[in-house]
Amino acid sequence: MSIAAAVDPLEKGLAALEHGYTYLAMSCLEQAMASGKTPQLCSSLAYCLALNNKKLDKAVDLAREALDSEPGNTQFILNLGRILLLAGRKEEAIRVFRQGLSYGRDPHIIEQLEQLGTRKQPLFPRLPRGHFANKFFGMVLSRLAFR
Repeated sequence: MSIAAAVDPLEKGLAALEHGYTYLAMSCLEQAMASGKTPQLCSSLAYCLALNNKKLDKAVDLAREALDSEPGNTQFILNLGRILLLAGRKEEAIRVFRQGLSYGRDPHIIEQLEQLGTRKQPLFPRLPRGHFANKFFGMVLSRLAFR
């Protein structure tokens, strides 16, 4: 038996995912799923599915399942937030990332939040952000360099 064959598919998949080889990671994690389902496996496979196959609904369900079994795991929170970003659900992803910070200051979650950035307060806080007055006067003041 060769050394490569003796390596656990879960370990090999996680290492491949860490190095950015998502297709290899997905195939290894699917192979590991055949021998048993663990929260770590579900979370990592969900992220791979979202990246490669764009099966976002299935990925979100798998990631939530993993997070439900271990609510304080910041890696699971990070994976769920990234999947939500890929699905175009930015507000929900930000909420998940902020929830993750309550369990611990994970540098990867902080990095994701910094990449997303923060928005300025609307000019008229009583009106919704998408209201014409907030949008129009915000653009005008930004172009005049007052905001």
